[in-house]
Amino acid sequence: MPLDIVRADPLPRLLTWLGSHAAVLAALGGPGRVGARNEPPYPRLVVTDPPGGDDRQLLWLMVKAVQVEAVGDLDGTPGKAALNGLLYTALGALVELPDQATPPDGPVITAVRSSVAGGWSPLPTGQPRYVATVLVYSHPA
Repeated sequence: MPLDIVRADPLPRLLTWLGSHAAVLAALGGPGRVGARNEPPYPRLVVTDPPGGDDRQLLWLMVKAVQVEAVGDLDGTPGKAALNGLLYTALGALVELPDQATPPDGPVITAVRSSVAGGWSPLPTGQPRYVATVLVYSHPA
C-alpha cells in the first residue's frame, strides 16, 4: 500500500501550532493573526510554501521549504524591531515542533532547520516585513 504523501505536508500543522503558541500569541498581541495570507489584523504572521520548496524524491520523508513572514501595517506599525522579534519568536516556536506530540492524522515532524535567516524585506506597497525560510522534515503518521 503506497504511503499518502499528502499526509506528510507540515503546513497545516505549522499554522495550527503557531496560531496557538503562547509566546507567539503574546508577541502578536492576541489570536487570529497567523495564516496563509497577508490580511488584517496586523501585526501578522504569514506562513506559506514558496514555489519549488519541497522535495518529494523520497516517498516517506518530505523536506518542505516554508516561508515565514512577520508583516506590519501599512502605517509602519509595530516597527522593525518588533517585527524582527516576532519573526524570531515564531522561528523559535517552530524549532519546538519535533518535540511535541503528533496528532493522530500526522504529520510527524522530525526536524525544523533554518534555510534563510530572517531579513528585512518590505513589500512593494511599503508594508513592513521580515522574512525567513525554514526547512521542515516530515513524514506521514
